[in-house]
Amino acid sequence: GSTTGYAGEIRGPAPVTLERRKGLVVTEAAPPRLPARPVSGTVTTALAPTSSQLWTHETGVYKLWSSSKAATIAIVDSGVDATRADFAGRVKTQVSFVSSGNANGAGDGRGHGTFVAGIAAGNGVGYAGAAPNADIVSLDVMDDSGSGRTSDVIAAAEWIYKNKAAYNIRVANFSLHSGAVNHFWLDPLNVAVEKLWRSGVVVVAAAGNYGTPTGPSGVRYAPGSDPFVITVGAVDIGGTSRPNDDAAAPWSAYGRTPDGFSKPEICAPGRYMVGPIPAGSSLAVLKATKMLGTDSIELSGTSFAAPVISGVAAQALARNPSWTPDQVKSALMRRARPVPQSPALSCGVGQVNAVQSVLSTRETPNPNAGLNRFLKLAADGTTVFDAVSWTDVSWSDVSWDAVSWSDVSWSDVSWDAVSWSDVSWTDVSWSDVSWSDVSWEDNADGETPMDADGYELTAPEATAAAADPDLMTPEEKAAYLSSLSSLVP
Repeated sequence: GSTTGYAGEIRGPAPVTLERRKGLVVTEAAPPRLPARPVSGTVTTALAPTSSQLWTHETGVYKLWSSSKAATIAIVDSGVDATRADFAGRVKTQVSFVSSGNANGAGDGRGHGTFVAGIAAGNGVGYAGAAPNADIVSLDVMDDSGSGRTSDVIAAAEWIYKNKAAYNIRVANFSLHSGAVNHFWLDPLNVAVEKLWRSGVVVVAAAGNYGTPTGPSGVRYAPGSDPFVITVGAVDIGGTSRPNDDAAAPWSAYGRTPDGFSKPEICAPGRYMVGPIPAGSSLAVLKATKMLGTDSIELSGTSFAAPVISGVAAQALARNPSWTPDQVKSALMRRARPVPQSPALSCGVGQVNAVQSVLSTRETPNPNAGLNRFLKLAADGTTVFDAVSWTDVSWSDVSWDAVSWSDVSWSDVSWDAVSWSDVSWTDVSWSDVSWSDVSWEDNADGETPMDADGYELTAPEATAAAADPDLMTPEEKAAYLSSLSSLVP
């Protein structure tokens, strides 16, 4: 007899549906062959972004690469090597605030800031970051040892505030933490980043790498301890594009801040990341076994999860320029994917889904609504946090209309004050602000060894990520539904 066949592309779970039909045989074509390194995005520029790294596909961020300009990201770190082709004229200015007197090489003598910038907005061949279409402003606050003065970090935050309009800075990345434990409204660095937040700059901070295997470590230091900003933990993506084998990295800090807030809000890939580093920088020398050639390296840390979120935030603002920082935070949290293998709240509400966070048009509630009740106008016309009203509240008498992140149904949530959910208040007596003028980068030391290529993208994983319904763009979802309706009577 004759054989009737059909050849075509069916995305998502449609092949499984068709296989159940009696008399119909579904066979898969040979998997596509990927080039040795790059997997192209959807742009048509002189140098289209490409990635050999799995994280760009598990988060779906590669689907957001476009020729349109994303918002500028300020990298508050150890500097950025602007001579690299990864950034190709997109480092719009570089300012050094380092006042320690310690060695501080030109550009980026440490290497940490260049790596962070690469994850956020790099465009190296095979190593594109989350927003390769974004400009960068480099603010150097760390010397070649990876430490700096908190006062210099505060000065950088103030510089952003004064120059954000001139450079279109909408996102500021802080892959560092201070050395003092304070109430958030007394901590000078937290006060500085809140000023940025309320002026329209999305502040993204690393949670820290002092997590413990025995339970919550707390998130104790500024700026990650500030309840307004987006604090990011690191997730280990497990070497596949499927989220069901992901888990919070064992060193990723999580738990309560000194004021009882649960942090981080969200996680992003941060383990076994590969990115650019200046040859001869102190971090490249320190981590010589992790080098790929002379100018790339594999590193782990919440330092490198934070810029994933910074890049996604820049992509969101490129498409939604009127969004406030609260709205960006809301979109990221509302559309996060669960990490059920991890301890409760160790990844906040989950890990980032870049596609849905940026492209979904559904309204989301404000996670900072409870905090915003305590904002007031200062004499100079700026909005500030009203610490007096805050400290006068009798917390035992307050009934917060809040939800627990661990129990919430994200498809039907109505937030009034989600930041206050399950807040753990103590009777600790704070006499005064603890001022320690030192800050540290958030790079995970003593990481479990792995080959220096990171989690590489393979052909099967690229195919699986492309077919994941959770990571489909609206256009892909429409095509997928159309294929179902046309093939299944």
